[in-house]
Amino acid sequence: MKKPLSKAIKRLYGLGDFGFGLMTQVETNLFVFFLTNVAKLSLPVVAIVGSVTSIVDAVLSPFYGAIISGTKPMKWGRNRSWMLIAPPLVVIPYILQFSSIGTEMTAATMICVGFIVSHIFWNIPWVANVSLIPVLANNPDEASFLSSRRATFTALAGIVFSFTGKPLAEFFAGVTGSLSLGYSILAGLMATVMVITYWTIFKITDGYEPTGKEAQQTAGGQRVTIGGMVKCLTQNPPLIMLLLSDFFRYMVTFVSMAAAAYYFTYVAQDTGRLFALYLLIGSLAQLVGAYIAAPVAKALSTRTASIVGLFGLAACAIVGKFFAMSVPMFFVFIIGMRIFLGILTSVMVALYADTSVYARWRTGENATPFVMGLMTVSLKAAVISRGTVIPFMLGLVGFVADTDPATATLALKNAVINMVLFIPGIFSLISGLILMLGYRLTREKVMEMQEEINAREAQASA
Repeated sequence: MKKPLSKAIKRLYGLGDFGFGLMTQVETNLFVFFLTNVAKLSLPVVAIVGSVTSIVDAVLSPFYGAIISGTKPMKWGRNRSWMLIAPPLVVIPYILQFSSIGTEMTAATMICVGFIVSHIFWNIPWVANVSLIPVLANNPDEASFLSSRRATFTALAGIVFSFTGKPLAEFFAGVTGSLSLGYSILAGLMATVMVITYWTIFKITDGYEPTGKEAQQTAGGQRVTIGGMVKCLTQNPPLIMLLLSDFFRYMVTFVSMAAAAYYFTYVAQDTGRLFALYLLIGSLAQLVGAYIAAPVAKALSTRTASIVGLFGLAACAIVGKFFAMSVPMFFVFIIGMRIFLGILTSVMVALYADTSVYARWRTGENATPFVMGLMTVSLKAAVISRGTVIPFMLGLVGFVADTDPATATLALKNAVINMVLFIPGIFSLISGLILMLGYRLTREKVMEMQEEINAREAQASA
């Protein structure tokens, strides 16, 4: 029997995701701006940097969980050890990612190196952190609760960064007299916060994971072979369906949010006050969704909550398309979408925890970090794919970059509304159908499998 969750874990699990969120917000919101306006790289070089870093990051994404599962547990446990040793290795490369050194090609090369190396060292502890959910949780409801805490802290990080990110970069630039150095210091500061918050989670989870030789001697504590990891994927139909469903869920997020700037440029024709209000209200709505995700999942089950969330998001987006010429109505439907998105960000992570239980029950090998790490595959695939949707839609209506917003045609406005609402709604509908028809793991089945796993391990230990 696992230890019950401590008060510290109930209150603070997710703090690591707050620090991680603050750090990644620098890249999400400011990286392209840094390349063009601070490092002053030419547009072709910016395109090369973006392509190289995105492709390498996507190619490496399946290996982070495999590294954790495929190596012997270290002194502090299979997952917690990586949360201790890897985060500090992020700081220097992440600073390098936001630096401008030497000639244009030298700067671009150093930025690419900083990006790739920092991502390697931050993705491993991220996977280790999320892999603690099935380690800590005694049942699917606790897994949903912990996932909700992660999503809540992540949403909170977005809100905090919206007020502090760019102002801090400008403050440090003023102090040092260098705009580039201002961004470097901001990146280093946020990476340091990430280190501290991950170390906090490392501390409060002490005693919940077998450590050192104890971990290697426990049932399921040995390293997992490559063949074992392959079995955990190929003999895991729920996981395959979840990965496919999650790809479309990520497409909803990336396409809708990337297209929002076009809405406020060509439909609302207010890229200042209204766009800033959209960012704030959207983050707050997603925070509400993440916070209520645990009680919703407990009442409905994680699977049902995910399906309801996807169909609810689809309904808000598809119906909202027909009212989006009105800015107030646009905000109403966006709030609904972001609340459902906050719920989904939480509960769909818990589904991966359930598939890790299924994999362990089916194969007898504990490849939880590998299984949990696979969620980054859907994310990275969506990051690459999103780049085709918006240019395609704009191309259909003959969009020209220097179009005066005041002269925007009805066709352009409708195309933008489709990008922000209708197409993401269709993606969400597809995701919900895949999950409803293809993902058969119920709460009761997961609990039965966990009990059988516990019995096997107790027998093996005896």
